[in-house]
Amino acid sequence: MSNHPKQSNTSFIFLCITISSLSLFSSDVSALGVNWGTMATHQLPPKTVVQMLKDNNVQKVKLFDADTNTMVALAGSGIEVMVAIPNDQLKAMGSYNRAKDWVRRNITRFNDDVKIKYVAVGNEPFLTSYNGSFINLTYPALFNIQKALNEAGVGDFIKATVPSNADVYSSPPDNPVPSAGRFRQDIYEEMRLIVNFLAHNKAPFTVNIYPFLSLYLSSDFPFDYAFFNGQNTVNDNGVVYSNVFDANFDTLLASLKALGHGDMTVIVGEVGWPTDGDKNANIPNAERFYAGLLPKLAANKGTPMRPGYIEVYLFGFIDEDAKSIAPGNFERHWGIFKYDGQPKFPADLSGEGQKKALTGAQNVQYLQNQWCMLNPNAVSFSNSTNQLGDNVNYACTFSDCTALGYGSSCGNLDEVGNASYAFNMYFQVQNQKAEACDFEGLAMITTKNISRDQCNFPIQIGDPTSGHCRYGASVRFGLVCMLVLFTAL
Repeated sequence: MSNHPKQSNTSFIFLCITISSLSLFSSDVSALGVNWGTMATHQLPPKTVVQMLKDNNVQKVKLFDADTNTMVALAGSGIEVMVAIPNDQLKAMGSYNRAKDWVRRNITRFNDDVKIKYVAVGNEPFLTSYNGSFINLTYPALFNIQKALNEAGVGDFIKATVPSNADVYSSPPDNPVPSAGRFRQDIYEEMRLIVNFLAHNKAPFTVNIYPFLSLYLSSDFPFDYAFFNGQNTVNDNGVVYSNVFDANFDTLLASLKALGHGDMTVIVGEVGWPTDGDKNANIPNAERFYAGLLPKLAANKGTPMRPGYIEVYLFGFIDEDAKSIAPGNFERHWGIFKYDGQPKFPADLSGEGQKKALTGAQNVQYLQNQWCMLNPNAVSFSNSTNQLGDNVNYACTFSDCTALGYGSSCGNLDEVGNASYAFNMYFQVQNQKAEACDFEGLAMITTKNISRDQCNFPIQIGDPTSGHCRYGASVRFGLVCMLVLFTAL
């Protein structure tokens, strides 16, 4: 999923979702895919994550780069892999020599041990929020990478594709039905080139679909239409759609058909439901979503335009507490597993409809059982409003305070709770260093768990092997968000 805001076209009820799974099975899990993102301050060791994939019978994984440690951990696992070229490398891939070197370093040297099947060229590069930054870079990169794969002798079984957001297509306002789907006019020529190239190389079109964003982006969107067991429907010339996932997917198929490739293989590269950071992002809604999605995919029901099997990747596998929250606070809460690799809720990945416990990460090490909280002996709020607000803003700028937002799991805390939560999140990110729980004398360390009701004050995992991610991308949001929270102090 992209780190930039998704765009919305609300002119039709089924909503071609504009943001930046499980295709399952009857007798095995060969079609199950998940996205493994690594934008976290404290990452689980790659070998631990690979073991989680195996323990939960996940046999496909989609990455957002080609990190060497990740690839080494996947070696010999038998897990099918989609590696990725980030958007900031697309320009470099416009040079064929650079593309050949990338394939040599990231594909052919691992090919004997890692089951690589796809190369994702960019990630949602045509998002309207990018203001056209990658429009002229994506097709040359795609062309060169596939050419380099072919030249390396692996192009017959490793295909390059471009994961696209669903904002690359839509239906017109005067005919808002899936069968009227067409690619966006401003990128029509680029999409035509890409689709023709994919077809020529027998490669799939990859799209990211997010029913959750339908609710987030439009207050008028029918709530139940985001799930698979609601009563809302859309009639497309006699074809009835009962959920936005099917409608969105078929809008893409109609768009491909308009280019002469209605039979092209389509992969759903990302689909899921977040569990925090918004009033609709919670565990009950996530459970409802997966309880409808997984059996549908396991039964190979497909969509009205394309019955049968669809390859789908769940977004995401593990929460990422350092992702940009430009699209919304929920961005850091897409995982079916928490930051420490423990499952959030039961989910039957076989699609049989049973509430099964997922297998979490084993032998996880945590930091000490201690928290950082607002010191009750500190100067009273009435004499330190600015000081407290400034320190809370600082803490949230360099840690994850998204759970404090409206409708989120910690959104009902009082001023004391807000401050303690912010201080503790910073303290944990900083590996519980004593100086990270000072805040000009406003904070103190406690060995008493200060979690409240549904609001968990976490202890971070210890000895991270992959270092820290900095919070530079979210500095502006942290300041704005927490200033709002503390204007009443």
